Amino acid sequence: MRRQVPLLVIVLAAVFALQTGAAASLTTTAAVVGAGTSAVSACDGDGFTFRHVIDTDGRITTVSTTGIHASCAGGTLRVTLVNGTANVGSGSVVLPSSGFTGTADVTISPQPLSTGVTAVHAAIEGP
Repeated sequence: MRRQVPLLVIVLAAVFALQTGAAASLTTTAAVVGAGTSAVSACDGDGFTFRHVIDTDGRITTVSTTGIHASCAGGTLRVTLVNGTANVGSGSVVLPSSGFTGTADVTISPQPLSTGVTAVHAAIEGP
């Protein structure tokens, strides 16, 4: 038995070395990784106004938004309702490219109780 233990150790070391060698010989292709900064212009510099639409159960079903600048037409308005750091409801709507009046209604899902919402976060992506 004494002789078999060193032999077992040698065999295991050889197997480990072969696996490491095989992994080292694999070819990989790296994607380009970069960093930098870029100015991002806002389509609405003075912000917009929110109004919650609340159903008879006290849940926010829709967030009505007004005062959106015409240059945001064609973008997507995303609204997230939060309680502390937890997202409790969200929704999005594409702002029409033509005939945009500066208002949008965003349907919220799931529909949280209005008493459980501490803040509204909104962003317009695009156009």
